[in-house]
Amino acid sequence: MTSNRWPGLIVGTAMTFVAASQASAESWSSLFEDIDASAIVGVETAFETNDGDVQKADIYFEPEINARLPGDLRLTAIGRLRADAEDQLEPGRPGQGERAPRSRRAIWGDHGEAELRELYLDGYWGDLSYRIGKQQTVWGQADGLRVLDLVNPLDFREFILPDFEDRRIPLWTVNMEYALGNSFLQILWIPDQTYADIPDAGATFEFTSPLVIPARPPIGVPATILPTNKPSRVVRDSDIGARLSSFINGWDLSLNYLYHYEDTPVVRRRISPTGVTVSTDYERSHLIGGSFSNTFDKITIRGELGYATGRHFITRLATDSDGVVQTDELSFVLGLDYQPTSNTLLSTQLFQGIALDQVPGVIRDKAEGQISVLARHTFWNDRATFDLLAIQSLNDGDGLIQTGFDYELTSNLVVTIGAATFYGSDNGLFGQFNEASRISVGFEWGL
Repeated sequence: MTSNRWPGLIVGTAMTFVAASQASAESWSSLFEDIDASAIVGVETAFETNDGDVQKADIYFEPEINARLPGDLRLTAIGRLRADAEDQLEPGRPGQGERAPRSRRAIWGDHGEAELRELYLDGYWGDLSYRIGKQQTVWGQADGLRVLDLVNPLDFREFILPDFEDRRIPLWTVNMEYALGNSFLQILWIPDQTYADIPDAGATFEFTSPLVIPARPPIGVPATILPTNKPSRVVRDSDIGARLSSFINGWDLSLNYLYHYEDTPVVRRRISPTGVTVSTDYERSHLIGGSFSNTFDKITIRGELGYATGRHFITRLATDSDGVVQTDELSFVLGLDYQPTSNTLLSTQLFQGIALDQVPGVIRDKAEGQISVLARHTFWNDRATFDLLAIQSLNDGDGLIQTGFDYELTSNLVVTIGAATFYGSDNGLFGQFNEASRISVGFEWGL
């Protein structure tokens, strides 16, 4: 099927979904006490600012069903059908080796995909509430940066430009929360061996920075690439987590623990007389931390602290046996939000990641930091919103400036205009995407 047929297919599917959901409401009444169906149809096109080339031409359809079942149970299902006429963000057909088989997308040709985003059941049993199924679990509050919000892996198809809700990869999870007076204890069991989606070579947002990508073997040196050693045992390779949250004297507090596989694999190289052997493994880590926030009139103070074991960083030392070193890392983010009026928000954050061992030859600095500034203003009776997010690296001098403008034309039609500018050294985490700076336009139509 050629890509120019996709817009008609997706819009037609959207209309069929709405018509079918309305027509079948009575037939489902014997099973569901109440059912509500909705959907979003969206179009977004992005143009690269350096040469005017089209970076993406997405059209997507996202249906959602919410149903109330007997016994005070609720069922939620969210899907996504998406087509990109340009095929620059994920060229060809992604192999999806980083995803568990039951969490993979259905890929159609080089341009289309279908995905079950979320499917979960909510219920209560006394003081215990539970959510079982494919879902997102949100632990952090930081803007664009993560310390504690590591439960779900991320999709780096567009690096960090989309909202977290669209970048998180939902996981099959048993999520239970128990009320303990003014506190809540959350327990997570995640038998889903799905990890971060890293763009392949040739993609617009392919990682090239030496901070995250090891140096290639010299030309002429034989290289053997071993298959990725990916966890596959549903139970023994599960992730588990716990979070205790409470509200004490105006403070929202939490203690967090997560035993998980790091979402990005560790790439090792071993040199022998016959050449270089490259292996890729996912490694376990313990995350221990907590968060706090409080509001004083127009000012909110918030923060997160995390201690992670077994982090791996690339080293430039040729004498190192495998090209990576292991150390624990202490990370924190401090945020200050100021809301001078009901429709204006100003926010700033300081993020710092500190490697606890001083290891010679490591590419990254012992302390890596970023600072961010967010400004948001709504106007025209809340029908329009302007956002500006700037993230600046304190080590490499590179960064990102992202702006967005949303205007509600009608109650169910929103027009969006945005821009993203990367700057700085090509070796930096943000500067590596200098050529991917863009402007975008689009709309979302609610059904």
